[in-house]
Amino acid sequence: MSDYRFRYEKGDELKFLGHLDMMVAFQRALKRAKLPIAFSQGFNPHQLLHFASPLPLGYTTKGDYGDMRLKEELPAQQVRLRLNEELPEGLRVLQMTSLAPGAKNAMAALAAGEYEVILPQFAEMDFPGLAQAFFAQDQILEEKKTKKGMVLADIRPDLLALRGEMGPDGPKLWMQVAMGSTRNLRADVVVKALCHFGGVAFSPLVGHYTRLEMYQLEEGHLTPLGGKETRDDAPFAF
Repeated sequence: MSDYRFRYEKGDELKFLGHLDMMVAFQRALKRAKLPIAFSQGFNPHQLLHFASPLPLGYTTKGDYGDMRLKEELPAQQVRLRLNEELPEGLRVLQMTSLAPGAKNAMAALAAGEYEVILPQFAEMDFPGLAQAFFAQDQILEEKKTKKGMVLADIRPDLLALRGEMGPDGPKLWMQVAMGSTRNLRADVVVKALCHFGGVAFSPLVGHYTRLEMYQLEEGHLTPLGGKETRDDAPFAF
C-alpha cells in the first residue's frame, strides 16, 4: 500500500459541477487509467479517495487537495500523468506527492484556505482603502451557517489576512481564512460582510471566486498541504 496527496485545479468549465459529481469524475478517471486504487473493507467497499474540503458551487480552484491509497507503490509523476489523461476538461492534477507513513490525511490537517475574488460591484470605489478599513476592525459581525442554522457571529478571528487591489479584471480581494472541522469561514461570508461595510448590495451570483491554496498548521505557521514552503506573499502566522 502507498498513500499519495494530489493538488488539483477545477476551471470555469466545471465550476457548477457539484462535489459529489466531481468525486465521481476522479473515481472514473482512476478506473480508466488502470491505477491500482485500494478499496475499503466491509459490505460496501469504496475507493480510498478523500478530499480535504468540498469546493462551494460556482467556485474555481487552483489549489485544492485530495488523498488516495494505491495497492502498490508507483512513481508519483507517473500516477499524475496517467490520471490527467483520463480526467475531463476543466479538471487537472497539478502536483502528486507520496505521503510518509502515519501522515495526517488532508481533511484532518486542513487549517486555512486562501482565496481570490473579483468583485465588479466595487469598481467605482477606493477598493484597496475600503478593504484595509474593513480588515482593521476589531469585530466583524455577520450571519454564517452553522450546524444550528444561521447565527450572527464575529468572523474577525477567522479572517487571517485580507487586502484589496485594482487589477486588470476589476477590484480583486485576496484573503486567508480559517478552514477545518473546528474553525471554518467561507469566502462569500467575508464578501457579504464587506458589502455591508461598504454600503453595496450583496449577491451570491456576483463575483468570481477562486481558491488558490489550502494550508496546514506546522509549528505555528501555515504551510501548503502539498508540502511546499509558505508562499512569499502569505507569510501569516495562525
